Amino acid sequence: MRRLHSLIQLCFFVAVALCALPAPQAWADKPAPEEKKKDTGDTKPDDAKSEDADKDDEDKKEEKKDVYFAVTGATVHTLGRGDLYDATVLVKNGRIAEMGRGVVIPEDTGTLDASGYHIYPGLVAVRGGNIIGGGSADETTDVYSLWMTIALASGITTAVSGETAVALTFGTVEDMVVKRDLFVSLRYSTTNPKQRRKVREGFEKVRQYMRDLQAFNEKKKLDPEAEEPDKEWLTGDYEKYYKLLKHETVAKVSANSAHEINQFCELAERYGIRLVIDGALEGWTVARRMARAGVSAILTIRPPLFSTDTGEDQRLNRATGRSIENAAILHKHGVPIAIVPATASITSWGLAGRDLLHLNMEAAFAVRGGLPEEAALRSITIDAAQILGIDHRVGSLEIGKDGNFMITDGDPLHYMTHVRWTVVNGRLVYDKQKDSLYSHIRPNGDRDAPPPDDYWPRRLGDGQ
Repeated sequence: MRRLHSLIQLCFFVAVALCALPAPQAWADKPAPEEKKKDTGDTKPDDAKSEDADKDDEDKKEEKKDVYFAVTGATVHTLGRGDLYDATVLVKNGRIAEMGRGVVIPEDTGTLDASGYHIYPGLVAVRGGNIIGGGSADETTDVYSLWMTIALASGITTAVSGETAVALTFGTVEDMVVKRDLFVSLRYSTTNPKQRRKVREGFEKVRQYMRDLQAFNEKKKLDPEAEEPDKEWLTGDYEKYYKLLKHETVAKVSANSAHEINQFCELAERYGIRLVIDGALEGWTVARRMARAGVSAILTIRPPLFSTDTGEDQRLNRATGRSIENAAILHKHGVPIAIVPATASITSWGLAGRDLLHLNMEAAFAVRGGLPEEAALRSITIDAAQILGIDHRVGSLEIGKDGNFMITDGDPLHYMTHVRWTVVNGRLVYDKQKDSLYSHIRPNGDRDAPPPDDYWPRRLGDGQ
């Protein structure tokens, strides 16, 4: 009986002890059991593993193969460093790597035999019209459009849309934008004296700020507590003037009459700003002044085909002053020029030399007015690129520049010359014989060949 009583007491004490213990955690609250790591033999610390991962990433980057493209056997017209005969142009990752004879071509290089043909820098159209989309060009351009194909067939590799220079990278938007914010606009109308005075006052205010800033920098060397001049107001037009005075940007203005051109030359001389005059129809009459002011010009040699221009300026009751010798005279006085046709877009009128389809013919027309042939070719290549501020990348054939060029069967300024191939960023983007636009016209380059039976813009004779 005593044993039973002792057993009951023991059970009671055990029950009380169990009630005093903390409640067990729910299964969901329990930490997940650690998985037993497999023994892989890797005993490196975490830092060493991180370094190995970084090294693997670097190795992967190094393993990325360079992309080469070579054109062999052609006559290369560099427009700056003379002509190279029976030469090779080697492009690496979109940039010209080597030029000349004896160039070693790496394995797995795409090669084009251009023996008997001519390589020229791609043409630069300082107005791009419908080739390129508006706004952000790399987001709005149709890279498969007929207009881009026609432009490439014309040898154009760089065109301007708004204030953006764009490479015609057919089929891709990669590396399309060459430069944004090419120019700033400047309103300085000769018919608005109040506006002109406001612009001059703005330049003077900013120039005084620059003087004060220079004085502050000198004073700060002796007095660390010197007070910096206020610059909160340096926004809008004032910011534009500031960049022009510091030569960080270029102003583009539209002017045609000698009076207008003189006004802009006076402004450029007074404030030392860089300025491009778009139009400059009467530039030849004030060529000396333009050269002295250091301005550049974008010219159209011939008047628009469907123009109401009767040869007289109705506002002033005098002749417009248009001259076929405009480009020649400006060039003679050292004024940098870029030439564009009257219609700055691709059209299908079928009338030679009226749009960007015949950019080279507009330059050839300037030759008829006395412009040297080399200068005419430069006006649509390297000189045009210099005016746009992109000559470090395009406009001539030099090692390190973009691999943009056209391969022709003759002189680009001759109306019978065809572009056989066009290369942009080291990619073959146009092949005359593989695109039906012009493949039926003198397929072998024979200028005496009979006319084809097919019709532009797409081949119809073979049912294609």
